[in-house]
Amino acid sequence: ATASVSDRIIGVTSTGSLEIKLSPAQDLSAGQYITIKKEVSSNNQVTISTSGSQTIDGVASVMLESPYAALNVYSDGVASYFIY
Repeated sequence: ATASVSDRIIGVTSTGSLEIKLSPAQDLSAGQYITIKKEVSSNNQVTISTSGSQTIDGVASVMLESPYAALNVYSDGVASYFIY
């Protein structure tokens, strides 16, 4: 799945593993945020990845593994996302 620039909250109800690709950071305003939340009690892996050489706190992807895990990230409006 690919997040759109208008997404604010992405609820994951799949019990299978999946990847969510974030929009390029430069397509978002500085400070614009996205929350990704597993809405099921499954131990499936949800990988959140970036475009090209962009990063999330310095890495190319972050994985949610625990049931009901969540990730909050914001864009710098240039080339990076940061966890908060």
